[in-house]
This record gives sequence, C-alpha cells and structure tokens, in this order.
Amino acid sequence: MQHCSTCSADLIAGSLFCDKCGASQSQVKVARKLRQASFATIIDAKEGILSPGERLKGRHTYVIEEAIARSGFGATFRAIRQKDEGQILIKQMMDQASYDQFKNQLMASFKREAKFLKKVKHPAFPRGFEYFERNKSFYLIMEFINGKELSKAVEEYRKTNKGQIEDGLLVYLGMEIADALEVVHNHGYIYRDMKPQNVMLDGISSRVKLIDFGTLYHSADTEPLIFESEGYTPPEFKDKNNKFTAAGDIYSLGALLYEIAKNGDMPVPDAKLTGTKHDKRLIEIIEKCLKLDPLQRYQRAKHLKDDLGKLTKKGFWPFRNSNAISLVEISVLPKTLYPAACTFCEYCGHADPNSQAGYCKKCRVPLRVGRLSLKNGKVEREFFLYSDETILGSSPQCHFPVGDPKDKEGVAGKHARIFRRKNGLWLEALDKDRDKTLLNQRKILGPVELRDGDQIELATMNLRYSLKDAC
Repeated sequence: MQHCSTCSADLIAGSLFCDKCGASQSQVKVARKLRQASFATIIDAKEGILSPGERLKGRHTYVIEEAIARSGFGATFRAIRQKDEGQILIKQMMDQASYDQFKNQLMASFKREAKFLKKVKHPAFPRGFEYFERNKSFYLIMEFINGKELSKAVEEYRKTNKGQIEDGLLVYLGMEIADALEVVHNHGYIYRDMKPQNVMLDGISSRVKLIDFGTLYHSADTEPLIFESEGYTPPEFKDKNNKFTAAGDIYSLGALLYEIAKNGDMPVPDAKLTGTKHDKRLIEIIEKCLKLDPLQRYQRAKHLKDDLGKLTKKGFWPFRNSNAISLVEISVLPKTLYPAACTFCEYCGHADPNSQAGYCKKCRVPLRVGRLSLKNGKVEREFFLYSDETILGSSPQCHFPVGDPKDKEGVAGKHARIFRRKNGLWLEALDKDRDKTLLNQRKILGPVELRDGDQIELATMNLRYSLKDAC
C-alpha cells in the first residue's frame, strides 16, 4: 500500500493525488495502466471525488479506473463503459461552497461545454456522450483520446530532429488548429484558451484535437469568467469590458506557433520572429496573428488557414512553385492501457515488455492483450495474460490463482499454462494424466491456440478467454 507524501493517508492504486488532502502524488511511481487483477469489489460512487474501483451510473454504467488530473473544482478520470467496455473520460465538478464566488459562472461554463460537445460533431473535438448530476457533483462523459499533448509531442520531436522544427510542421499545426477554431466560431463561440496543453494529437489518426471547453464565451454572456494563460491570452481578453472576438483566438494560435518556432520562448504583443531560419512568408503570417490591435490580425480562422494553405501550393507543370512548403505531421503512437508485458501483435508477433506503445509500428495495428475472466456470482475477476507465459492453478507460483489449494479434488497446484507462440496465445495442460483441463468442453492433449470467446474449464472453475485491443 502506498501512502501520501504529505499527510501519510493510504493511497488507492492508480490515484495521481491524495483523496484526503488533495496533494499531488507525481513523485510516486503510479502505473498508468489497468491492474493485473480487477478490483476485488466495485462499489457505487458516493459524495466527494471519485476513486478507482467506484461505479458511476448515468444513462450507462461506468467503472472508474484511473485518476488523470485534479483542479480546485473537481477532477478528470479515465473509466470503462460496462455496456461495451469502451474507454471514456469523465469530468467531475463538485457542488461545493469553496468556490461560491465563481460558482454560477463555473456551472454555466461546465454546462456549456457539455452542450457544445454533444452538439458539435467534428474530428477536431472529442465526442460528448452525456451530462448529469449525482451526489452533489456534475459529470460530463466524453470520448477518451489516447494520444499525447502537443507540448510533449513537440518536445519529443525536437529531441529526435536535433532541435529543428520544419516550416511544414508549423504550417500543418496552424492549418489544423485554425480549422478547429473556425468550427467553434461558426457556432457563435470564442474558445479563449488556446495553448499547447489544450491541444491533443490522437494516437490513431494523428489528427489534432482540442480539449477543455470550459472557457467558451458567447456574445450573450453578461458576466464572463476572466482568466489568463500567460503568454497566450491576448490583452483584450483580460478585461471583461472589451468585446471578445475571433481575433483573440487567432492571437493565441499565433502565440502557440511562435513558441514552437522559437524553441519555447513566449511572445509579447507585436512580437517579431527574429533569429530563426523559417520561411519569411510564414514569419509574416505568425507576426500578423500577434498584432496588438485586434483589427490588424486575421479576423477569421478561415482566412489564416487559407494563407497558410497557399504556402503549400506546388502548382502544375510548367508553373511549378519551388518555394512550396511540404506539410509535416507529428505521428504519436497511443499508449497501452494494459500492462506492457501482456501486449503483442497478432500479425507479426511483436512484443516489448519495456514499451508503453499500444500500436505495432511495423503493422500499424493496435497491439492485443489476452484476458481471462472468472465470474463468481455478481463479482467478476479478470487477469491479463503475460505475452511470454502465465501459469494457472492454486500453487504460490501461479500468476492467476484459482480455486482452493486445500481442495484435493479441485484445481491442481500447477494446472495449466498459457504462453505466446509467434503471434498467438496457446493453452497447455501441465499434468495430462490427472488433469481436468477442458477447452470448449473438450479435454486438451497438447498446446491449443486460443480464440476470442473460448471457454476454459479447470476442475470446477469456468473461465472465459477474450482478446482486446491494447489501446
């Protein structure tokens, strides 16, 4: 059992903060993956911050698996939708007195985010599924994006490219984000919080996705919540007496591109992108976004995207454009949500227990993980199979203990093993003379490759085998 470094309270495995005092536990090595054994008990969520192993009921039922982040008003969690075992994200906002001063504004923003995500369907935004109130908290259920924050992705890109950022990458990011902002603006909103931490790169499609829509502003707002993301917030967004326009979001996008181009240096209004080798045309576009006067910037994200797109036009023979900029994408692989030692590629057999990547780079398909589930009444235990070898039985060395070791008629000490051979998982009985290992009601005589949905019987124990994507 791990303990909080601040108040010494017991920590629930998977938590990134203390549920008692709220202190961050980032210095504690907490694995961001499912446990080898599922929660011994799953209980209904009550008042307060959600915890791993709790069950939240809305239109569907969700089991909390991991705490991702926490703020002064609530927290964010990754969870499983029990209906189809889909990965989803839950944002929780608590109805508490500690922020009475801003309560009405925060609740209005939270509801607006839910309404926006349920209404807008676009590849640049996570899908919103439902919004409800339970136990003095408000919950927003949305799509889980298995990818990487733009800030981290760009940092890793620099390391692998000797610190260089190509013009094509800046143009690609600018066009993708501008396209997303245009959708926001066309629905009558201003995003107001454009920064690298609010941009995700999807691990499957490599598409840019915006997250965190709690700062959306509408022209009908009479008391907008004022905040500042230092370096990204335009001057006019810091005063509620100013009119918030799309040009403010364009300033923030320009600041984001400036920071990437200048290797982390933050801009100031009317900043000049000097001391770089970037294309002069691209520099002019970024500097236009950062003009102090909003009227001198691009007035629509669409116009910014169009100007960036012109830099990529190659023309046709004989009018080729030798100065055309080729787009460069950042490709990130989704992380495995299961123990890395249990993942493998069912096409080429690739397995790397030291890698958290959930995708096979060679075959470009999600890695797979084998799972055994044992249901006892209403409680279901599960175990994710090691890609090398898993021993099933009742002896101490078994990876998946089942049955009672004192029961001589029950599961033997070493009853069966499951191991990986090339690109599949195989089942083998260890003591064929006295064993009662059955696969789909047939006794097995040697190693048999497992298929999704297979039923395994070990004496009186019934287990179900299934294959799942690892990301």
